Amino acid sequence: MQRLLQQVTLSREKSEDLESQGQSINQQVPYNKRLEFVQLLFGIKSEDLVNFPGIESYCDYLEHDAFQSLMGPTFDSIWDLISCTNPKEITDCWDWSLAVLQATQPEQPELSIHDILRRLEEQGGNYKQNLERDKDKSYLYMAIFGVLCWSTLVVRPRLTFKDDEPANLTCLLPQGFKSNKMSTTHRPSDRRMRPVLTTFRSFKVQHWGDQSDGRAQGVSRETDSLYEASLNIYSLRYFGHVTIQWVDTVSEHLRFNPANRRLSLFRFPTFCALLAIHGDSVCSAIRSIAEQLDPLSPEDRDLCCVSLEQEIILSYRLLFGQDSKSRMVAREEVCKLKKSCANESVDAMLLDLCERKYEYGSLCWKTYDKDLQSYPSEIWLGCALLAQYSAHSLSGLLSWVSS
Repeated sequence: MQRLLQQVTLSREKSEDLESQGQSINQQVPYNKRLEFVQLLFGIKSEDLVNFPGIESYCDYLEHDAFQSLMGPTFDSIWDLISCTNPKEITDCWDWSLAVLQATQPEQPELSIHDILRRLEEQGGNYKQNLERDKDKSYLYMAIFGVLCWSTLVVRPRLTFKDDEPANLTCLLPQGFKSNKMSTTHRPSDRRMRPVLTTFRSFKVQHWGDQSDGRAQGVSRETDSLYEASLNIYSLRYFGHVTIQWVDTVSEHLRFNPANRRLSLFRFPTFCALLAIHGDSVCSAIRSIAEQLDPLSPEDRDLCCVSLEQEIILSYRLLFGQDSKSRMVAREEVCKLKKSCANESVDAMLLDLCERKYEYGSLCWKTYDKDLQSYPSEIWLGCALLAQYSAHSLSGLLSWVSS
């Protein structure tokens, strides 16, 4: 009897172990899709990606926020195109994103959204014969457009429209900003045949005009209260009553809204770090999108020794890392970010850049923060460039706050 009970107990424990293993495998599937997407996007190996755990925050954002727009019935046609079985789940959006990203990989001059759809149709086989309604194709174009936006984080795609609004390829404006008076509404048919870089170039002019930021202008304005050398988040809060708003796009980073005195800060620095190191491995179609939203012209970029991604990473240290009071502000703001994005993790690199003190000790004996030193040297500026950048990088913001 005891042997029988032992056998039953062992078999039950074995079944529970198998069940728990199955659950763990199922839990790993979304992460494997994430890993495959990030590897394909940046052209990076899995062993190298281990050094950037903060990229999980970017994947959380896609899964819990960005992908939600694709779950509506208007986008049902995308699942048929990639042969995704119903019922669909939010993690199936990784399959769609991977399919679109793979379709951009073969190098082709002036690749368009229509070209990407054509490649997906060729992979989908007989589905092309069933795709006859323009409405279905319009939302396919929009779903492709969404993946391109999420793969670069330069703008946020608008994927939902009211019943009385025509569906079109456009991006969402930063909160508190109005569209340029010269902007017009474009249907998918107006942009689907254009090269991807031309489509995104129009957003720069349409939504932000010809204005360029301090990086392009390199000029500063003298003020009586604040100076660039001592500009940090504590002084901005104390003198300028500035508050922080964490944003999801690179184009909104360091954007100051004088109406509500909010300073926008990009919340995924690990994304910038991977671009700074592996940007040359990113396919040309994706890379061209980021270049179109860069405030510098192609000629100026060739002469500039600093990438936009490096400047963004350094801006966190300039705003938060220079003094203890600013680091305390950083802890408060990151805590607010955690509460506002309860289902998403916070970028680990954001915590390091904003909250860590780099140098400890005195003139005779100094130690340095090991976590900050562990990041690859490619993400940091050289000493000469650092001194030049520190003097001029935030001058445009300073003139806004002091006005």
